[in-house]
Amino acid sequence: MANIHLTTGESYNLVNNTIEELIEGYEDIQKYDLDELDINSIITSASYYGLFNTKAVIINNVKYFGGKFLYEDEVEVLYNYLSNLDDNTIVILNCIDITNSKDITKKVVSLGATIHNTNNYKEDEINNYIHKYTDKNNIKIDDDTIKLLLNKVGDNIDLFINELNKLSIVNNKIDKNLIDEYSSYNEENVTYDFINTIVSKDFDKGFDLLDNILSKGMEVPVIVGMLASKYKEIFFIKDCLNNNLSDEAICDLLSQGGKKWTTGRLFYGKKNTRIYTYDELKDIIINLSIVDKKIKTGSNPVYTLKEFLLNI
Repeated sequence: MANIHLTTGESYNLVNNTIEELIEGYEDIQKYDLDELDINSIITSASYYGLFNTKAVIINNVKYFGGKFLYEDEVEVLYNYLSNLDDNTIVILNCIDITNSKDITKKVVSLGATIHNTNNYKEDEINNYIHKYTDKNNIKIDDDTIKLLLNKVGDNIDLFINELNKLSIVNNKIDKNLIDEYSSYNEENVTYDFINTIVSKDFDKGFDLLDNILSKGMEVPVIVGMLASKYKEIFFIKDCLNNNLSDEAICDLLSQGGKKWTTGRLFYGKKNTRIYTYDELKDIIINLSIVDKKIKTGSNPVYTLKEFLLNI
């Protein structure tokens, strides 16, 4: 059975693009969210036949495939549904995280499910996505300029797309001169200065930088995503150090995400791990997901973010 797909990743754009490609050609598309409905209600609704021969079912915020909790009853309901899936139905489970060694992951993969983890995209896959995006949106930009803009946003694809869209409003032909004149990012890279000041708990400077990047049009969900990515990185390094991995081994693991890590770069990452305990990092990562949910459900984005920062 090849009509079950598990998606995950820190980049909204890459995950969303993967889902759009999977459901291309489907007319009956049903979307659900496990933060809003329980799994029983979702499956009951998704089991109804529609007007079309084929159907796509997308379930967001799926928590069963990662973390330490087992969710036995809910997992059993989901597995039974997937085991008896109609051949004309494609199911996409957009997961908060995916642990390959977890029992439910292995069981669903044994049904023929495919895992799409966009965190593991290689450089050529990201470049293919960028070129498809620019072609679709009639944006003209050459490879050297793409590399320049990616470098300015630290290879964060969501920031790249956000900046690309703003620049294309000025001119759909984007070159170095346009970036230098209109990009929110300068040589000091104020956004990454902001992230680093927050991580180092220099909040006075951090709030000044936050106001700066907000005034330049940076969207709060993108900032939240960057903070989450940074704190997950710190947590990962801390866990590796606690398990006595060598610097070279840690760099190899971190480089699997696509961007090359050196021991020099790791030196600064290790410094950040000394600022926080395990539990503090877990709480921060969980609270960032709560911030993201609040913003998506109507809370004031700036107030919600600043409230979080004040409680780190």
